[in-house]
Amino acid sequence: MKNLIFLMALVMITAASVNAQWRSKTHDVYNALTGVEVEIDGDLGEWDGIMESVTGTDGTPFCGVEYQGNVFQEHDGGKWKGADDHETCFMIVWDEKAVYLGLIVTDDEHEHAADDAWNGDGAQLAFEMSGNRKPGLPMWLYNIGLDDKAENILPGALNENPGGAGIVPDDDIVIIRDEAEKKTYYELRFTAEELQVKGKKFSAGFEFGLGICVNDGDKGAGQDGQKGWSGWYTHAIVFGKNSEHTGLVKLTAEKAAVELRDKLTTTWALLKSAR
Repeated sequence: MKNLIFLMALVMITAASVNAQWRSKTHDVYNALTGVEVEIDGDLGEWDGIMESVTGTDGTPFCGVEYQGNVFQEHDGGKWKGADDHETCFMIVWDEKAVYLGLIVTDDEHEHAADDAWNGDGAQLAFEMSGNRKPGLPMWLYNIGLDDKAENILPGALNENPGGAGIVPDDDIVIIRDEAEKKTYYELRFTAEELQVKGKKFSAGFEFGLGICVNDGDKGAGQDGQKGWSGWYTHAIVFGKNSEHTGLVKLTAEKAAVELRDKLTTTWALLKSAR
């Protein structure tokens, strides 16, 4: 019996040690604010101040977050040249009806010749709604991207899980590509009903797991399609669907202060400029 207890303890310690190798020490938990009236139009002006006010434990925003030692993971022959080539920043706010996700993706060129929404410059999202972040838990999976001309949202696979209504372009999704600034802006809404939250309402204290994988392709020989990615806990989505590899989102009762937006030195206009 003692041997069995010892072995079980050893397995738990080993699992915790392995887990610690890829969990972010500074950006494992996102404490989402409320009190922002989000309009799904691709203009993130109403989000001004959120990027700076919600940070990791080291005081830095959720922008260019490292995962397993990499800000960007190259794939299938892809090459990354730094933050100007590809970088993902994100913000989350919520109200009773929905959670809202704003993505600001720096990308030197837009490429999406493939029909699949994930296979090029597009975002993949995974929601683990219990917040337990253990292996084998069900997840809501979404693939979202613009076509090769950066004009229209690609159809299909908006929700890989059966049973949900899916999120709808213009109502729940707007993506804007700013070619001059080399940035792509995603504004997304996920309702409590869509994510099958009990009572169809979010409330302060609710927690869920989230994985964000923004893929990157480039124009040129052998660089089109999914050639790498950045985001937040990307392995929740790539190399299998892994619920334990999600970050934790906590819905807080803290409201985004209006006066905070005037005090912050970084304005929406600066966020839209090159970092």
